Amino acid sequence: MKDDFSRRIDEKQKKKEKIHNNKQGYNLGIKISMDLVSSVIAGVLIGLGVDKIFSTKPIFFIIFLLLGIITGFYSLYKSIKKLG
Repeated sequence: MKDDFSRRIDEKQKKKEKIHNNKQGYNLGIKISMDLVSSVIAGVLIGLGVDKIFSTKPIFFIIFLLLGIITGFYSLYKSIKKLG
């Protein structure tokens, strides 16, 4: 009787650990994707703002878009490197 109870408790704890590990993976994925997307969006908005101020349509938009993409992938690289 006692062994059966201990076995059931161990099974419940293993299920909780598995669920907890899955949530950590989702959190990491969301963090990485948000880092990438937010830097690109910030670059686009800055580029559009500078283009509007200086009346130069696509020049600064393209420059800051590329800078946002580079920054996003650099942030992704740092996050992946921190894991390993």
